[in-house]
Amino acid sequence: MVLGAGIGGLSVATELAKLLGEKHSVTLIDRKPRFYECAYNLGIVSGELSDPTAGEGDFSVIASAGIEFVHAEIRNIDVSGMTVQTTEGDFNAEFIVISMGAEMSPSIIPGLAEGGHNIYEKDGAVAFRHEFERMESGHVAILITRTPFKCPAAPYEAAFLTDSVLRQKGIRDRCTVDIYTPEWQPMLSAGDAVGDALVGLLSEREIGYHTEHMVLKVDHEHRNMMFEIDDAGYDIMAYVPPHIAPEPVRQAGLTDSTGWLPVNAETLETKHHGIFAIGDIVSIRLHNGVFLPMAGVFALQEGAVVAATIASRLGLGEEERFAGGGYCFIETGGGKAAMGSGNFYAKPAPAVTFEPPSEEHKKTKDEFSAAILEAFRARR
Repeated sequence: MVLGAGIGGLSVATELAKLLGEKHSVTLIDRKPRFYECAYNLGIVSGELSDPTAGEGDFSVIASAGIEFVHAEIRNIDVSGMTVQTTEGDFNAEFIVISMGAEMSPSIIPGLAEGGHNIYEKDGAVAFRHEFERMESGHVAILITRTPFKCPAAPYEAAFLTDSVLRQKGIRDRCTVDIYTPEWQPMLSAGDAVGDALVGLLSEREIGYHTEHMVLKVDHEHRNMMFEIDDAGYDIMAYVPPHIAPEPVRQAGLTDSTGWLPVNAETLETKHHGIFAIGDIVSIRLHNGVFLPMAGVFALQEGAVVAATIASRLGLGEEERFAGGGYCFIETGGGKAAMGSGNFYAKPAPAVTFEPPSEEHKKTKDEFSAAILEAFRARR
């Protein structure tokens, strides 16, 4: 039984269906009726995508892959009884894979939802694009409220793309673009080389970068962000909301002091035998003390590892191990993207290199995003 049909959940469910065949059943449960790939939000911001539904897929089509999809809200996870209670009844399983992701919780910051646009939601990306598309001058703020957050490059990409659109409009000299973040450098888990390179790109584009800014409150009426150390006004604001683990996972006692779900770094199994967790919800501490980023490229690999491990325990194939390799594209506007890639499990710290913006990287990123949706489209 797979809980959550994001990139990781779909990965493990489809791999299990292939490996197990008809001998065993695979059930995938999610509260949403349709899949949406939030990476497409950046295309909305840049204006590259005019149809906001381009990143959607229909979960019903996965039935042809031998997966039972249940559209339901998960209410409770009984780890000792291997039972999951949902709005569509109770489900039991021999193995449970938790891939429920991170929940967005703007309400943690007073005034945040009223004061800006959540670019991690499709509607928020559309509203943000429409608002700065109409501007002729003013201050655009990209606000990172808390860490950790999924897709660590996304707010930086939003800033680069905003800058690019304003330059295309010929009004960049009348506008300011600033990032405010509690981080002390971009994409911390990727290391200094990637962080320094991104800071350099921000400086080249004259994008203000304000580190160690923890927002406490947003005065949406006066368009003002209040931080621990100072305040900052804005005209248009896009934000990354606080992320938290879903309530059923917290209530089940599966989270630790980090607020997330700890797992074995190689097998992705929790402290409960037969219960695995993958994707944004997991807490994996790297050798330098920071945590593995919340990113789809890791969720995909983790899903394949867990599927192989479960199949092996059922006498079908060999176990696999997650080795910590990964990459991330960073869109910089003008049809280009940079890339960071390497081994995040390396000692004493992640060994990640940075490749400067190029059209080839942008093309590869677009192909990766399209491949995620291909399974839905192929069966229509």
